[in-house]
Amino acid sequence: MAGVVALDIGRRGLRGVQVDGAYSNRPKITRFGAVGVTEGTVFDGEITDERRGAAAIKQLWKSAGFTTNKVAFGIGNRKVVVREMTLPAMPAAQRKSALRFAVEGHIPIDLDDSILDFLPLRAVTEHNEPRHEGLLVATARASLESTVNAIEKAGRSIDAVDFSGFSLLRTLSNANSGTQAIINIGAASTTVVVATGSMPEFVRMVPSGGDDVTHAIERALSISFAEAENDKINRGLQGGATSAHDIEAETVLRENVAALIDSIRNTLNFYAGAHPERPIAQVLLTGGGSRLMGLAPVLTRALGVPTVHGDPLAAFSVSSKVRASGVENWALELAAPLGVTVGEK
Repeated sequence: MAGVVALDIGRRGLRGVQVDGAYSNRPKITRFGAVGVTEGTVFDGEITDERRGAAAIKQLWKSAGFTTNKVAFGIGNRKVVVREMTLPAMPAAQRKSALRFAVEGHIPIDLDDSILDFLPLRAVTEHNEPRHEGLLVATARASLESTVNAIEKAGRSIDAVDFSGFSLLRTLSNANSGTQAIINIGAASTTVVVATGSMPEFVRMVPSGGDDVTHAIERALSISFAEAENDKINRGLQGGATSAHDIEAETVLRENVAALIDSIRNTLNFYAGAHPERPIAQVLLTGGGSRLMGLAPVLTRALGVPTVHGDPLAAFSVSSKVRASGVENWALELAAPLGVTVGEK
């Protein structure tokens, strides 16, 4: 059965999960590993330093004992643009070649340096002509090059790449939950996906994430980024500060989390206004930024919708040995890359 490593690329480290039986209905997680990276190696989900990135990938393979050199990963950062569009109905191969001309003028990306994809959602008729409503996904080609180069310099090959908004759905969609929103809070950006079952209805990239909160604490308290990150994680949103230092830190944390929540709420309100017939019944949280203590209940109150953390490992068979290796500690970060290995390739 096909084996592939789902790779999570984070600012402070790389995580990899070997999935045997990938792209089938019986995927199994057989190995897991994690390694740290030095500052500047990764930014917003991209490997920006190819040399250090390749070295970290080699170290990850060695420490985890992966038995395949195939890699799958998701794309989801500030450079990704998602738009709802209606295009003329045509076969997939023909649409792929015509897509560049069909979307010209609709997205703020240089089409000569872009990667485009279109996911048709439903067939409609306009002016007696068959058309497809769907989601256009676009990103700058250059934004992928350094990551791909680092992977290949490490002696590995790209097996699959997908937009993280779609891969999150394959990991977390639930046909029995009605319409749900998946909110993946990364370091520098947040992916919001609204779907009914496995069918995406609405996707947006919010250009802020957990690191924006950390940087605000770093500046306000004149401490290092690492110290600010630890303060954020340990403090959470539970309140109870008494000293002047703690009150200031708590105020900065709450103000910046509130700004992120406002962005998420505005995004979901936009969806609700466009689709009043399909109200959101549940919100699922993933991504490293969602680990902030107390965030789920705060979002429940702010959005008026039950909010819980998703379980990205539920779609996989996971042995007790792999669970003991610490994979569950990184499950929220692994949601998007794991989804790339689920379903048909």
